[in-house]
Amino acid sequence: MSIATDSNTATPDPAAPGSAAASSAAGSPAGWPVIAPEIAPEIAPEYAVESALAAAIKDAGRVGDLLDVLRRARLWLPLPTGGAAPVQGSAVTLPTVCYLGCDFVPAYSSARLLQQLARRADTPQAAGDLPHAVVRAADLAGLLPPNVGIALNAGASESVPVYPPGVLYLAAQDPAGEPDHISVGPLPVRPDGLLADIAAGFMQIGQVRDASAAWLSVRFAGEGLLISVTLDDPAEAAARDLAAGAIERAAWQAPAQDTAFPIDVTFPGEREPDHIDEWISACATPFYRRG
Repeated sequence: MSIATDSNTATPDPAAPGSAAASSAAGSPAGWPVIAPEIAPEIAPEYAVESALAAAIKDAGRVGDLLDVLRRARLWLPLPTGGAAPVQGSAVTLPTVCYLGCDFVPAYSSARLLQQLARRADTPQAAGDLPHAVVRAADLAGLLPPNVGIALNAGASESVPVYPPGVLYLAAQDPAGEPDHISVGPLPVRPDGLLADIAAGFMQIGQVRDASAAWLSVRFAGEGLLISVTLDDPAEAAARDLAAGAIERAAWQAPAQDTAFPIDVTFPGEREPDHIDEWISACATPFYRRG
């Protein structure tokens, strides 16, 4: 299948499974294609995409969750009306919209939203007859040119642009084999003044055994300082509150250059160890150790 946009063309193997040449039009209005008729068993339901979209609009830190859901979902793609036929052989032409200098392919999480778009657009076709194609988001992402994004639910009350880096994430073939979207590593710059003030606060808390610092990165959300605090009893809520309070007070008193990033805290042993706890234990040198 080929996908052509206003100024870009993607031409993967037209004989690949799920291509327009190999698919039927079952479930679509007569003459319009379902590009990927064999949907994966674990495909996300429509409400899951719309729920994740609403959460991402309220909290930008949830964009990664939206992409994880979207990757397993189907999208309804409007096709151009009038002029040349949008489907010619194994090639499908898609319209694009421009937003902040980037081209996006409009795509909708449900047939219902596509029908609403048709009614607002005052097209001569009935809503159910709007030319469209249905395709898995991951398949669409794999066919788009590298500089084209996806305008998810464009024109609806809740919509979001998926920029080209997000499209690349959707196109990844083996989600289970990828590193987790949360990564941890050494500090790019060590905020010595801040860490010294935190250590001074920990000296007043007898339950704190040691503390280390690391740099936490969350894909599509941002990065910042992570303080890992080892307590005698990680389940003791009062000790966790005292440690978190000491970090907060130190952050308020630190120079601006030492707090120009988010700061978070974790307590090893509070839950099952994960790759963050393992990396800190193996690679980070404590900046505070109880005497």
